[in-house]
Parts: sequence; structure tokens; C-alpha cells
Amino acid sequence: MARVPYVNREDLDAEGQTIYDRIRQDRNAPEVGRQFRALLHNPKATSYLTSMGAQLRFQSALPEAIKELTIILVAREWNSGIEWTGHAVLAARAGVSDASIEAIRTKQAPDGLSASEQVIARFVHHLLRQKDVPDDLYTAAEALVGTRGMVDLALTCSYYTAVCLAQLVLKPEMDGGRVSTL
Repeated sequence: MARVPYVNREDLDAEGQTIYDRIRQDRNAPEVGRQFRALLHNPKATSYLTSMGAQLRFQSALPEAIKELTIILVAREWNSGIEWTGHAVLAARAGVSDASIEAIRTKQAPDGLSASEQVIARFVHHLLRQKDVPDDLYTAAEALVGTRGMVDLALTCSYYTAVCLAQLVLKPEMDGGRVSTL
């Protein structure tokens, strides 16, 4: 059960309703998901956060498979059933193999991943576990995604970490009766 009540559109003032509508439109969804409705107790901050997320999801310089791989790696590090359940499906659609997804889910990665996936997994693991990225790992990742890709890789890790941390604190439920596949 969520620790805060979910905010409905009608609970918000005009500015908040505009923010609510933009979040819904950015995600092409009939409703704003519970994880964001929990955050809407601070509409402006949620607006900035979700704008960053929309930019990174829909306008990223990262190849789709690398972007979704990054997201599920971050989701697994934070044990986020919400992010994992949604993005493991998107990772598969983007071309990440079932074996790679399972290796990440079972915490076997980077073992079981392709060479390029291993670079991204090591990058995410170093960043989130050691709070550092060694130069040689940075260079290897940059060779895969380029300079703008590195910015988007860093920001994708940052954004999904922020979302996962908010989930840990606020404990929103999954939407639509979904059950975690993590």
C-alpha cells in the first residue's frame, strides 16, 4: 500500500492539472500512473522529473536496446518491480535477448550478456555500486554510444535512480493489477 494518497487530476489547481495532462500526454496514456500520482503532491518538481524522463525515453541518443538495457539494469539494482516489469518487455522488443534479461533479473550479469551489453552493465554497476566510473570503462562505453550517448547514459541512470528511490520511500502500487516480474 502506498504511503501517500494518490493525487487525482481534480485534486490539483489549474497549473497542477496542466502538469497532470502533460505527464499523461507524454506517456500517451489515458491516466497518469500511480507512481507519478504519488509524486504529484509536489506538481512542479514532478513536472521537471517527468519531463526529463520523457526526453530520455523518447528522444535519447542511445540506441533503443542500450537504453532499455540500461533501464532494466538500474531497475534491478534498486529492486524496482514497477520499472522492471514495464521495461523488461520494452527491452525484449528493442532486441535485448531473453537470456540477457534473465541474467540481469537473476543478478548474473554481466555474465551471460553480449560484449556490448557487458560494457553497459559494468558501467551501470560501477556507477551505482562504487559511485565511480573508471576511465577505461568510460572509454569503452563511449566507443559504443558516442559523446551525446554518454550524457544520455549518465542521465538515464540518474533519472531511473531518482524514480526508484521515490518508489522505495512512497511505495506506490503497480497500475492495473499488474504483478512484478522481478
